[in-house]
Amino acid sequence: MNKKEEKILAEIINYVKKYCVMPSRRYLQKKFNYQSVNSISRYIKSLEKQNYLIRNSNGKLILNNYSISDSNIKSINIINANNQSINIILSKKKQYLAYKMHNNFFNNLGIIRNDILIIEKKKKLNIDDLGLFIIDGKYRIMKYNYNDGFYLLSDKEELILHTVKIIGKVILIERKM
Repeated sequence: MNKKEEKILAEIINYVKKYCVMPSRRYLQKKFNYQSVNSISRYIKSLEKQNYLIRNSNGKLILNNYSISDSNIKSINIINANNQSINIILSKKKQYLAYKMHNNFFNNLGIIRNDILIIEKKKKLNIDDLGLFIIDGKYRIMKYNYNDGFYLLSDKEELILHTVKIIGKVILIERKM
């Protein structure tokens, strides 16, 4: 890696740490006072060839896990999918898992079959949070409600249960196109 690539990668890392998204090429062009975006594109392409940057499932560039040692980038294994993982930017202080939707029960919320839901593990949810639960030994994505000592959970159906095992809250949806 040459000095210019090193500076650009350092700026990308700092930007991702601060804003949790990749900076635009136009932002990098202005930051480093280049005449055109093409110069930045060449450096980004080089960083991609060197595996500092990789493409996610949507084809967008993201930082590789190994680009920075203290980053908030995690690889998450997906429940209900074989040998799959995705890279997303998350807080290191919390625990997460991913769940692959196997039905279209929540298409009214924009969640469809094969979407990957990122779950923040937590024991308590707020009313109307979408969460991951274990019911009768199976993982289920459902909307959470609590009324008069009963848990009311609904996806396509409504269940009234005295106890449920709460795994966590849906915080992000990853969709492969």
